[in-house]
Amino acid sequence: MADHPRSTPSRKPLLQDAPPAPETVATQSRVLVTGSRATKQEAAPVVKSASWKPVVAGLVVQAVVLGAALAWGANYLRQHTTASGTSGGTGSSPSLENALERTNAQISALQRQLDAQDAERSKTQGRLQEMADRMALVIQQSSYSPSAEKPRATSDDASQVAAMLPSVTPATGELILIKERNRLTSYADKAIATGSRQSLQALVEAMMDPEMQHLIHAAQAEFKRVQAYYDMGIGIDPGYTLPVRELFKDSTAAREADLTPAQLHGVLQDPKLPWEARLRAAFLLRSSTDPETNNLLLKSLKEDSILDVAKQAQITFENRVGRKFRLFDIPAIEAWWQAQGGEKPAVKMLDPEK
Repeated sequence: MADHPRSTPSRKPLLQDAPPAPETVATQSRVLVTGSRATKQEAAPVVKSASWKPVVAGLVVQAVVLGAALAWGANYLRQHTTASGTSGGTGSSPSLENALERTNAQISALQRQLDAQDAERSKTQGRLQEMADRMALVIQQSSYSPSAEKPRATSDDASQVAAMLPSVTPATGELILIKERNRLTSYADKAIATGSRQSLQALVEAMMDPEMQHLIHAAQAEFKRVQAYYDMGIGIDPGYTLPVRELFKDSTAAREADLTPAQLHGVLQDPKLPWEARLRAAFLLRSSTDPETNNLLLKSLKEDSILDVAKQAQITFENRVGRKFRLFDIPAIEAWWQAQGGEKPAVKMLDPEK
């Protein structure tokens, strides 16, 4: 409803175009008054003529009536016009303003309802998106989970779940990528801090997984970080020695130099012993003359649960065969060893006391 301006007529009412001028009214009043006196004054000499009296009286009465009627009519029109202008100019404005206020109030109420619905829709969409992100992350993480007992999600499973979930936004994709990158970093951290072979194996599987191509460089970088640590670091007390009398109570051996290669082989392959004992046994096998020693060192390199032991097994193997390899590069070591027939004799013997 449009807001009409106050009533301001462009022109005055027709009957008000020529109102009786004040001077005219005053003149007529004076004429009537003076006329009556003049009539009385002039009528004195004509009293004798009685035929004029009715005519003059009629004219006077008519003039008085006509003047009174004109005055009353002008006053009535003026009052009516003023009342109409006042009612038209001020009476309609409050009603229009009230109507506009009610309309604005209704619009505001509708807008608040729409805002509340939008907020609820956004919350619901956020919860659904969070569920989608978690499912997508679980599916992608299961492809390189180090645990062999957990079932791996197939591409069919992933496609079925993806069909039920909303599309992943670019921002959510970046979040998933960061989470995956952090998981690779956590694998490397655990491999360095605890010597966990399982964590290092998870990095290897991530590098070999075709579905992890978008993180291949990240997995390689974390693997190299583990390599660099074990190349430079040592996790065992340098003064550690085997507790020979506790390990071989039925033997006459009293110190490490008295142990035979067979006894050291037993220590190297016993997972129940402390990892420091296995590491020390791998170190002492550098001077072993048993042809089975190299194979056992390779087995320890591939299977020991502690990377410190695997590192020492590789170093001892390299000293025995006279060739260096990249640390934990098991495929290259195995390929070379198979090319040598698997029975290459030791070409470099080192004194275990050095």
